Amino acid sequence: MSKIGKDVLINLLHTNAGKEVARKSISHDTVIKFGRTVSDYMISAEKYYTGKPDGKFFTSAEFGDDVVNAKKAYITINTLMGGETAELNRFNEGKKQLPGLITPLGLTKIVDMVVLLFAFANTGEAITYETVRACRQSEISETKDGEFVIVDALASTTKLSIEEIMNLGYGDKNHLAICRYHFHTGAVALDMEKFGTDYLKPEEKEVLLLTGNKLQAKCLGYDNRYRGKDGEPALMYDVDVYEPDAFYWNLDEGDDNETLRAKVLDNDTVGKVRAFYEALNVDGDFPEMPNGYKEWKHNFQKLIFSELNKIF
Repeated sequence: MSKIGKDVLINLLHTNAGKEVARKSISHDTVIKFGRTVSDYMISAEKYYTGKPDGKFFTSAEFGDDVVNAKKAYITINTLMGGETAELNRFNEGKKQLPGLITPLGLTKIVDMVVLLFAFANTGEAITYETVRACRQSEISETKDGEFVIVDALASTTKLSIEEIMNLGYGDKNHLAICRYHFHTGAVALDMEKFGTDYLKPEEKEVLLLTGNKLQAKCLGYDNRYRGKDGEPALMYDVDVYEPDAFYWNLDEGDDNETLRAKVLDNDTVGKVRAFYEALNVDGDFPEMPNGYKEWKHNFQKLIFSELNKIF
């Protein structure tokens, strides 16, 4: 993946995300980040995802205060981007969803956000450090060939040590897994330290691993030093992060952007999905998924790749 320059930024303006930037940009002022200029609107998208909303990406004119001021919207965004057990995992752990995001406009802006995060991250610079992450064993699957693959999703990793992230409470997951990431040429990640104090917890040295990277994991066995919310020892993994394949591999024939957008943003379907996310916040038994939810979620993820295909 080549370094984003003027030509790619021009291409970005032809995507739905780019049109939104052009239409809704807070100002024409730009700041220098990662060796190039980016709009305030792009920075606002990054700040929203990382828990420091400034009211410019999700605005009070479009959404309620619960959305505009949300510091943990990433829980819902990561659920939407996650695998088949993402909803159940977070429900069992008591992590609250943000149903206000589940509207046609909210979903459109989440798609735009992911595209903008890629515009930040794709600098072409080699990643020379390693990171760690506390996740769930269900997010790592074993193939028939005995290899381990991590479910493709946005993932927050850190330059901190395993001991440090456990002390910060990031091991509060059932069936805990701890991954150590080793980056190879072309891997795409967003180093939040480059934003200084412009995100929620700069002391945590967060590195956002973006969707699409090829992740190959090696299981190292259990480590009794680290225990999850259920008291069980963590399963340890070393993970190699490689350059993403062409994003087209996530799309099937007939998955054109307009068709995917119509399926994902259908008002009746979105209403049912929102009701499901509201039910996820109610104590008791895990709620029944609406008919077609899994297919809808898969189409949502494919819509994001369809947008990324336009600029990468």
